Amino acid sequence: MTSRFWRIASLTLTLLLAGCASLTPLLSPPTPVPSPQATATPQATPTAPAPAGTDQPRLLRVWLPPRFDPNAGTPSAELLKARLQTFEAEHPGIKLDIRIKSETDILRTLSITNNAAPAAMPDLIALSYWNMQKAASAGILHPLEGLTTLLQDPDWYAFARDLGHLKNVEYGIPFASDVLVIVQRRGLFDAPPASWADIFASGASLAFPASDPRAAFPLSLYLSGSLPLVSEQGALTLDEATLTRLFAFYRQAIDRGIVPLSTRDLQTDAQALQLYHSGQADLAVVWISSNLQSPSGEYLPLPGLDNGHYTMGDGWVWALAGSNVENQPLAVEVASYLVESGFMSEWTRAAGLLPVRPQALNGWDAELRAPIHEALQSAHPLPPEDAAAVVGPLLQKALIRLFNGEQPEVVARSVLEELK
Repeated sequence: MTSRFWRIASLTLTLLLAGCASLTPLLSPPTPVPSPQATATPQATPTAPAPAGTDQPRLLRVWLPPRFDPNAGTPSAELLKARLQTFEAEHPGIKLDIRIKSETDILRTLSITNNAAPAAMPDLIALSYWNMQKAASAGILHPLEGLTTLLQDPDWYAFARDLGHLKNVEYGIPFASDVLVIVQRRGLFDAPPASWADIFASGASLAFPASDPRAAFPLSLYLSGSLPLVSEQGALTLDEATLTRLFAFYRQAIDRGIVPLSTRDLQTDAQALQLYHSGQADLAVVWISSNLQSPSGEYLPLPGLDNGHYTMGDGWVWALAGSNVENQPLAVEVASYLVESGFMSEWTRAAGLLPVRPQALNGWDAELRAPIHEALQSAHPLPPEDAAAVVGPLLQKALIRLFNGEQPEVVARSVLEELK
C-alpha cells in the first residue's frame, strides 16, 4: 500500500513539473522585435542643441511640393538633396523631416492639420506666391518680424521682396521665380527692340496662348499702366481708356499680321512655342520656365504698353507654419541656408526657374544674364488670385472678339458692362 502511494505521488509530481514547464512559454514575456528605422527624405540637422534631458535630436518638419522633391532624381533634386545633407552635417542636433505634399490642395491640408493636429504643422513650408498670400490671410503663417533681417540685404530683386509680403508684413523668404518674356530667333534684331513699335516695325510675327483663360500676356500689358485691379473699397475695377488702348494694340497687331490668326486657338505656352519652333512665328510670349531648360532662342524683356519694360512675375517662398515657437529661428536658419546666392544660382538654373537675387544670376551664362536681369528688374508680382480669376477670362474672351473683327471701343465697353 505504501509502495503504491509513493508511485502515485511520484507520477503526480512528474506531471505537475511537466505542466509547469509547458506553461513557461505562455507566461514568459515575448522577445521584442526590432522595428524598422524610418528614414526622412533627406534628413538634416540645425544648430540648436537637442532638448535638455534627451539624446534625441530636435525635429524640424519641412513640407515641399512634388516639383521640389529632393528624391526626384533630377539634377535640381540632387542639388537640393546634397544641400540638405550638407546642412545636416554642419548642424548636429536637429533633424529635418521632409514631407512631400500636393501643391493643388496644400491650403486644405494646412487648414485640416492646423485644426486637428497643430503639433504636426510644418515648421518650414515652400509655397507659391498665391498660396502664401492665402495662407497668411487665413492666419496659418507666422510673420518673420524679429526672426531675420535677410530681406533687408541689398542682394534681392525688388520684385522678389514683394513676393514675400502681404500688406507690408514679411511672411516669406523667396527662393525662385518665373516671369513672362519674349523668346526670339537668334539674330532677328540687330539691337534688342525697346518697344512694341520697334517690334511692329520689324514685321516679326508673334505667338502667345490667346485662348488661355488666365490671359497672362494681355493682363501684364494692362497692368503696365500702373492701374490696380482692386479698388481701395475691395471692388474689381478696370479703366476704360487703358482697356481700349490694350485692345487697340491687339487690333493693330492682328490687322498687320504681327499676330497670326492661328494664335487664336493656342491655349498653352507649349503650343505657342510649337508655333514658334515650326517657323510660323518669329517671337513667342511665354513664361520663361516653359523654355529655360532647353532654350530655343534669345530672351527679351517684355515691353509695356508705354515706353519701358513691364512684366508679371510669379515665385515661391519659404514660410513658417509650425506651432512650436522655439523652432521658428531654426526654420529661418534652414531657409537662409537654402537661399544663399551661390546655391541658388546653380539650383534655379537646373530647375528651369529664375533666381531672385542678382548675385545668384551672376553665375549664369553671359548670354542669359542681361535679358533676364532686365526682365527681373521690370517684374511685378501677380495680381490677387481672386481678381485674376475674374479679369483673366474677360480679357481672353475679348481677344477672341478682336480676332473676329470687332472694334476695340465696343469690346472695351462690353467688358466693363460684364464686370459690373
